[in-house]
Amino acid sequence: MDGIRRGADEGSCFGYRALEKRLGVLSRHTALTGHRLLDVGCGRGNYTMALAEGFAGVEAVDLDEKHVAVFRQRLAARSDMGHVHALVMASEHLAYRGCCFDAATVIEVLEHVDDVDKTLAEIHRVLKPRGRLLLTGPNRLFPMEAHGYRFRGKRHAPHHFPGLLWLPPLHSKLSDARAFWGPRLVRAIESHGFRRVAVDYIMPPFDRSRIGNRLRPITDRLESTPLKVFGISVAVVAERID
Repeated sequence: MDGIRRGADEGSCFGYRALEKRLGVLSRHTALTGHRLLDVGCGRGNYTMALAEGFAGVEAVDLDEKHVAVFRQRLAARSDMGHVHALVMASEHLAYRGCCFDAATVIEVLEHVDDVDKTLAEIHRVLKPRGRLLLTGPNRLFPMEAHGYRFRGKRHAPHHFPGLLWLPPLHSKLSDARAFWGPRLVRAIESHGFRRVAVDYIMPPFDRSRIGNRLRPITDRLESTPLKVFGISVAVVAERID
């Protein structure tokens, strides 16, 4: 994962510890291996390249043409990534035949898509029976918004409005991205033909925060307690049931 560290994007879900923690929580509930993987919302490819080690073939899609272009350059520089393909594609309209992937990853992406239901329906369509959905997204119970928000035509940093996530109507109106309450997210996933395998949470990775570096030992320990439900992200592993 050293190559991932050097190419880390900006944001709360990027950086080496963020990658390690999110893939770590998913791997506790399912093997990150298989024949074909679909990575939805691949961005510049940090998570995709780490996941690619466990799959024979990987299709990575993102709506941002610039991010995909950067990812393709990174792939071209790696002789061990010939089995990975990066494409510009919307999550609501996946240009793949049905039942062709063993697993689909949606890591810190569902909060940004135009249509959550269409995205989940498309992922269900392209997964094989008993194919796995591996998803992480912002947790509504976390006390700090991880994305920015807009107020009076201006964009503001998330730390300017602590507690915004706990005010759902206001958050929906102002925030740059959705946040999810674990049980409701599971119900949405199950309504699209999936069976829940596991639900888990992670605490903030604190990749760049000086104060966070001091809090890491405490917050990391909280991941093994019931207080983990207040973590920054909720993680869901589900299986296609038909």
